[in-house]
Amino acid sequence: MSSLSSSVLVGREPERDLLTAAVRSAGEGRGSSVFVLGEPGIGKSRLVEEAADAAVRTGLRVLRGRAASAGRAVPLRPLAEAVFSGLRGEGAPADGDLGPYEPLLSRLCGLAPQDGAPLVGYAEAVLRLMGALGRTGGCVLVLEDLHDADADTLTIVDYLTDNLPGQRAVLLATLRGGPGPALDLAEAAVSRRTARTLRLARLGPAHTAELAARCLGHDDAGNVPAAVLDRLHAVSEGVPFVVEELLTAMVDGGNLVRRQGDGWAVTGSLNAHVPATVAAAVLQRVDHLDPPGVALLEAAAVLGRRFPVDVAARVAGLDRATALRQLRHAARAQLVTDGATAEEPGWHTFRHALTADAITHRLLPVERAALCLAAADAIESAGAIESADAIEGIDATESVDGTGPEPRDAGRPAGRAAEPHGLIGGDSGDDLYRLAAELCVAGGQRARAAALLTRAGRQAVLRGALLTAVELLDRGLELTSGAVDAPPEAVAGLLEELLGTLVLTGDVQRVPELGDRLDGVLTAWGAPPARRAAGFLTRARAAATAQQWEEGLTAVRRARELLGAEPDPASRAALDAVAAHLVLNSRRPDRLESARALAEGAVATAEAVGLPEVSCKALNMLGYCLRPQDLAEAEKVFERLVATAETHALPVWRIRGLLELGVLDRIRTTGTDRLLAARKAAEETGAVLMTAWADMHLTQAYVLRDDYDSALESARRLRTTAHRLRLREVQLIGVGVDAVIAASRGDRQKLQAALHIMESALAGRSAGALWGYADTSVWGWAHGICSLLREEPDRAMAEFTEADRAMRALPSTRGVTGFLGPYLLLRTVRGAAGWAELDGSVADRLTQVHWDRPFAGWSRAVLLGREGRSAEAAKAAEEALAGTDAIPLARHLCLRLGASAALADGWGQPVEWLRAAEQFFHDRGTTRVSAACRAMLREAGSPVARRREGHDTIPQELRGVGVTAREYEVLRLLGRGLGNQEIAEQLFLSPRTVEKHLASLRNRTDRSGRAALITLARRYAAEQ
Repeated sequence: MSSLSSSVLVGREPERDLLTAAVRSAGEGRGSSVFVLGEPGIGKSRLVEEAADAAVRTGLRVLRGRAASAGRAVPLRPLAEAVFSGLRGEGAPADGDLGPYEPLLSRLCGLAPQDGAPLVGYAEAVLRLMGALGRTGGCVLVLEDLHDADADTLTIVDYLTDNLPGQRAVLLATLRGGPGPALDLAEAAVSRRTARTLRLARLGPAHTAELAARCLGHDDAGNVPAAVLDRLHAVSEGVPFVVEELLTAMVDGGNLVRRQGDGWAVTGSLNAHVPATVAAAVLQRVDHLDPPGVALLEAAAVLGRRFPVDVAARVAGLDRATALRQLRHAARAQLVTDGATAEEPGWHTFRHALTADAITHRLLPVERAALCLAAADAIESAGAIESADAIEGIDATESVDGTGPEPRDAGRPAGRAAEPHGLIGGDSGDDLYRLAAELCVAGGQRARAAALLTRAGRQAVLRGALLTAVELLDRGLELTSGAVDAPPEAVAGLLEELLGTLVLTGDVQRVPELGDRLDGVLTAWGAPPARRAAGFLTRARAAATAQQWEEGLTAVRRARELLGAEPDPASRAALDAVAAHLVLNSRRPDRLESARALAEGAVATAEAVGLPEVSCKALNMLGYCLRPQDLAEAEKVFERLVATAETHALPVWRIRGLLELGVLDRIRTTGTDRLLAARKAAEETGAVLMTAWADMHLTQAYVLRDDYDSALESARRLRTTAHRLRLREVQLIGVGVDAVIAASRGDRQKLQAALHIMESALAGRSAGALWGYADTSVWGWAHGICSLLREEPDRAMAEFTEADRAMRALPSTRGVTGFLGPYLLLRTVRGAAGWAELDGSVADRLTQVHWDRPFAGWSRAVLLGREGRSAEAAKAAEEALAGTDAIPLARHLCLRLGASAALADGWGQPVEWLRAAEQFFHDRGTTRVSAACRAMLREAGSPVARRREGHDTIPQELRGVGVTAREYEVLRLLGRGLGNQEIAEQLFLSPRTVEKHLASLRNRTDRSGRAALITLARRYAAEQ
């Protein structure tokens, strides 16, 4: 049989030019997205292929993926195909090019375990791959048949459309123009001005004629018989695929033959042998196959455009060798593709969707239903999909102490969906589950379909395609509502999977209603109490995710009632772990002690019965409970968490433990080594969200160390991650980080702007839900410190007092905040705090916190000085400054606040302390505090150097001894070898004034003569 097609693109010149321009712009760094829309056969793929081929010729890299799948969409398949095409052959990215996103690409392709990474992480990984491949010439990502794509794929495509502008990459996607999620995505992107749509119309008569001529080997339509053109115009209606198919049928049927020499002749009735529709044209070629080939294609057609060969062969009653031979015949007839891909050797594809449609529409309804059920039987009997019992359940993630989603590991080295068997080459099983389900729907067996969709949803979760899993499970739930034969146990299993998946996605609004429905089904069915208790445990986890603490505790209580006085150890450990989380965040007065007891019990039980993930969760909660009381004990618990995670290959829990150890370092020493190690581990694992959390804590550490540049850099990384991944929670944390940085500079305008954004976004929720501890840890510090740096102590006192009041309602956070130290010193200086507050447990906890420690020590010094114990006070003040070089802001705030008391009570060295504070705050630009220090120095009768223009050019050593800007000018000219008269002329001074400046310089620098000053001046000149 012949295959007739045009060697050139006909009637699409404007559309081709638009795509060519988009590709060219991408090569120049102006990336974009173009969605090509149109009906089947209109030429979308051909147009995009032309643009892709042109891109290759000009040096761009092209990635290709197709969403068309068997039955319903295969999760992330088109993107996996595209990634495979980018990673094979020459030009693949080198190791390290993709940084932390390389593991995510492996997961997207099903080559590595899933560990709960957010879907947007996969999107960023694809974007990074395109950037790496297109670094020199540009990259083109071609995704075809997006109308068949799953929800997760569309989410990633939506992300790409927003982030391709400014990149050396372009997305060219094809989809049908009918209503659906893909079209909604395209139109939304156009409305955001991040993409364009290109809708292909049918060819007009002239272009249809030209296409016919090109297919028949001519440039001029005059060489095509008029009868052929008439028939093409009448039947094809301008659809290029139909034109090609009809011409192929005419030639193959012998009704259109090439004349000797040139041209074509009609030798028979075109109507007699060519059907009036393209379906008939396709079926004519199907009927030229042998009966086994026809049976194979009929079985394949009910499976979809893509079909597993072994399943089609079983339905047709053929052995593998016969099936493959018939496929070769079908490929020569242009009915199926030439063969399977290297990645999917067990699957073949019909050349066009219309081919499969034509075959299935020829079948009688009873024939189609029988084939569908036979295909479903073949899939299951071939062992192509695992039983539900062979797949481990999924434990929902949840928010711990408000710090965001908890990590979840697969709990096994493989960590991925079980591989199906029985297909040529094998394939992941979730697409086969859903295919079998849709076949059962077509065959009228809705209850069986719902059970298969439950398995499909579970497989999708294991592959990380959470949105697709929800879609599948919702579809199964819809089927059970109309299936009178649906067993209650199957309905309950579906609801349990859906509830768990909704918790994984964080979309827990539907959980209460579905939970009630689940319990009703289980009760009516007479399910064991443990089964009902598991449903309430899921509801408790959902409540924790939604920060509905009391609702969660109610669910825990219901579960305990069902389990009775002697629950099984595994259930008790799981309940205690989630209950510890809920209790710790509740408003109960004994929550800290109760949460600790629950966490300790959960750890002991989980370790005894071998539940490492539950053990990790409980250890994490135990660490949170211990942190306010004893940082050293908390560190031991978090070290146990890391060891447990390493022993049981739970990488994300290991990162969580490392991160918490880094947070302890930030609290106790303001160190960053373990935070940086945790961030590196998160990057290497592809745990992008954990990387963002590490950046948040690093920013706080840098702010406390007054390392402004490092704080800005880590905050920039945090904002970049939040923006690229569109993680709302992390975006708000980025805003909070900006507020803290602004406060550390005394910039109230920026602080208030950030707080306004936070308040609007949270709408009454606690900011502690974002930061992982009480609002006072951040907002109390930011407000009060900002006021101190603006020399507004009364306002700072009021803000610290309000923060302390709020914190006392949240005792679980006591001792790890950063405002209690300055608040204590401020109250002590003002006479509002005494020894009772410095000799109790509160002060002991303050001494464990690096930032708070000097303030507590200076508070003791102030009280000692007030009692006339001057020597003890001075010694206490100096001891409090030990180890504060890493936290200069805390050090100099102590000097500023404590010096006033030292001046009043006559102890220590208040003038030296004020000079040091004045210099520090002046150098960092906190001028209100430096001005206040100068005022206090003047009141103490100490000379104060005026801040002349050029003061900041004076070397630090000279500024420290009081050298003025004018004196430094004299010293510099002296170093050039000028005499007093020449210096006076240069500076418009009298020689006598120059001599006075030189005398002051000798006195301040302790230099005995002119030569020594010249040597000093030249040293500074050389250093500068």
